[in-house]
Order: sequence, then structure tokens, then C-alpha cells
Amino acid sequence: MQLSNARRWARLCEQQAELVERLSTTFPERKQHHEQLGQEWRLLADKIRNGESPKLTD
Repeated sequence: MQLSNARRWARLCEQQAELVERLSTTFPERKQHHEQLGQEWRLLADKIRNGESPKLTD
């Protein structure tokens, strides 16, 4: 089942990824974690764009 507002959700995921990754400027010691979280948000955005509904168990 595709989300009715999938484009908006995907955009929000991308924005969240950017926000998390920018935290590395303030907390450079957490850069690896920020990059990993950003990647996870982008993977979620890709799933949404491909018509998949996000699940909490993924």
C-alpha cells in the first residue's frame, strides 16, 4: 500500500537525514553515528518512493 502523500514523506526523510548529518559540525566525535542515521533516513525515503509502506519492524 502506497502512502497517499509519499513525496512529502520522502522529502521529510531527506530533510531529517541532512539535519542529523549536520550535527557532526557541533559533535564531531559522533560523525560516524550521524552518517549512519542519515543513511537510514535516506533508505526509508527510497522505500517510500518505491511504494513501500514503512514498518516498525524493518
